Amino acid sequence: MLNCADMKQRFFHAIKNGEFCVWYQPQVDMRSGTPRGAEALVRWKMADGGFVEPAGFVAELERLGLMERLDEEVLQIVCRDIREGKKRGFSPGTVSVNLSRLHAEKAGTADRLKEMVERHGVSRREVSFEITETAENAANDIVMTEFAGCLRENGFRIAMDDYGIGGSTLKLLLESRFDILKLDRHFVSRIGDPRTDIILDSTIAMAGRLGLEVVAEGVETIDQIHFLMRHQCFIGQGYYYSRPLDYEQYVRWKRAAGDSWFCGKTNALENGRI
Repeated sequence: MLNCADMKQRFFHAIKNGEFCVWYQPQVDMRSGTPRGAEALVRWKMADGGFVEPAGFVAELERLGLMERLDEEVLQIVCRDIREGKKRGFSPGTVSVNLSRLHAEKAGTADRLKEMVERHGVSRREVSFEITETAENAANDIVMTEFAGCLRENGFRIAMDDYGIGGSTLKLLLESRFDILKLDRHFVSRIGDPRTDIILDSTIAMAGRLGLEVVAEGVETIDQIHFLMRHQCFIGQGYYYSRPLDYEQYVRWKRAAGDSWFCGKTNALENGRI
């Protein structure tokens, strides 16, 4: 629906009219059910009030070279939400924002992102970045290493997203200083398969020895949680805890979780708790 010839015009019209919004998927310490923060996920709001998820437009925006502009729009929305939340006495925890590897090819990007965060009065502890691997003709590993290093020097934590999928390589992990390794849902969904279990066991162990925090995406079952914790992966994100939430839903979810709600229940919104 969105990959038509006038995509660029529609995209900039959407930016101007605030059609992009951010939903938040909580990240939880699986040992205690304590909220740790969230990943920011972009949605495109249509005229009929419906939302288009990234799968419906990201590939086309990457092809047109527009992902950097969208990433910056998402970061600005996240910073505004954090700033407004703090005025209300609410802390969202650390919010992770996705960055296309295409950012690494542009000089001064790391400093520009730092300035955007500071301009909104947001601490660099309140924002982290996930480097995504989906863009065609993305930055090579040398450029990527330099970019990740600049972000870390500017005080941000950096996650290697979708580890084991796309362009993630051991070489990049060796040469770049990441703080977090995110296990792709492709592997988490296959926990219980002997070959998958061996791969995850060795991957989590390797990450731990490298000093990386491990975050599992797509957590949906208690068996997955037990496996991950048994192998020293303690941060989970997925429908077992919560689907992605709009900002006001996320505020209510986190406040309820922080006060009394045990996060080991399936989505509280669907249970009528929030």
